[in-house]
Amino acid sequence: MRYLITGGSGYIGGRLTEVLSGREETERIVNVDVRPPAGSSPQTSFVRGDVRDYPALRELMEREQIDCVIHLAFLLNPIRDEAQMYDIDVNGTVAVLRAASEAGVEQMLVTSSASAYGAFPDNPRPIAEDWPVRGAPDFAYARDKADMDRACQLWAAENKGRVMTIVRPCIVFGPNVDNYIVRGWENQPFFPVLDGVEEHFQLVHEDDLVAGLVALLDGKGGGAFNIAGDGTMTWREAAELVGVKPRRMPFRLAYVIAKWSWRLRLPRAETPPGNLHFLRHPWVVSNEKLKAVTGWRPEHTTRETFEITMRSRGLLESSSGISLDPVPQPPVA
Repeated sequence: MRYLITGGSGYIGGRLTEVLSGREETERIVNVDVRPPAGSSPQTSFVRGDVRDYPALRELMEREQIDCVIHLAFLLNPIRDEAQMYDIDVNGTVAVLRAASEAGVEQMLVTSSASAYGAFPDNPRPIAEDWPVRGAPDFAYARDKADMDRACQLWAAENKGRVMTIVRPCIVFGPNVDNYIVRGWENQPFFPVLDGVEEHFQLVHEDDLVAGLVALLDGKGGGAFNIAGDGTMTWREAAELVGVKPRRMPFRLAYVIAKWSWRLRLPRAETPPGNLHFLRHPWVVSNEKLKAVTGWRPEHTTRETFEITMRSRGLLESSSGISLDPVPQPPVA
C-alpha cells in the first residue's frame, strides 16, 4: 500500500504514520504538511505543501502512485479569520478530493467531526451516522466540518466503486493532545452550567482514535463512522472532578460574555460564542456501527480518558482514588 497523509505531522498523523510504517504491506507513506514531522522511517517522506494546491497534489499523487489518501489537515483551534479557516478546511478538502479523483486514488479516509452534527435540542441521544450533519451557524469549526463532510458524501456518490470513509470523532483527549478544549480546564474560576442543564459529553482517547482509523483502513469500510469512547460524563461531573466549581448561568448571559470576550481578544477567549451550544444541547454519538463493522473496541472510557488527560496536565492527582467506572450513557430517545 502507498499512502498519502495530509497533516501527517500532527499528533494523530504522527501516530498513524508510526503504526502504518511498521507493517510489511506498507510500501510508502508520503506526508504532506506545512511543517516537518518529529520523526521519520525508511518508508516515509515529507513534502511541504498546502492542501489547497490542487495541481501540486494531483501531480504528487500520480507520481507516487498513491493507493489511499488519509486527509487529516484541518484547523482545530479556532482563528478569528473565518474566511481563511473555511479556505483551509473546506476548500482544502475539496482540492484534495478533486486531486484524488483525477489521480485515480481508490481509497479515501477523511476525518470530519461529531461536531458536524451540531448541538441542537432535537438531536437524538445518541446520534447515529444516518442523522444529517447540520453544523452550527455561529461556530465556524462545526459549520466548516459539516460543509466538508457533505463534500465527501458528494465525492462518494460521484466515484462509485471507490472507497470513501468519513470519520466523525467526538472530542479527542489524551496525554499528547493540546487544544483549546484541554486548555479550557486550566485556571478556570468556575464552570458554567448553562440554564442549569446537566448535559452529557463524551471523549475518545487518542490511541483509540488511531486504532479506529487503522481498523477502517484495513476493512476498507465505506460510509460514515462515529468514533467515541464508551460512557459519558456531564460537564458538572468533569468540573467537580478537577476541582472547578460549577455555577449555574443563563445561556444568553454566557453567550454575550463569550461574544465580547472573543471580539476583544481577551487572553482566555479561544473560541467564538457559538461553541457554547455544545455545552447546552446534546451531541453524544453512537459508536455501535464502528464496533459492528470492524470489531473495534475502545480501551478507554470517556471518564478514563478525561482523568488520563487531566493527570497529564497536572490538574488531577494520580492518587485521587476516583473510581474509573464508566458513567452510563443517557437514555436513548
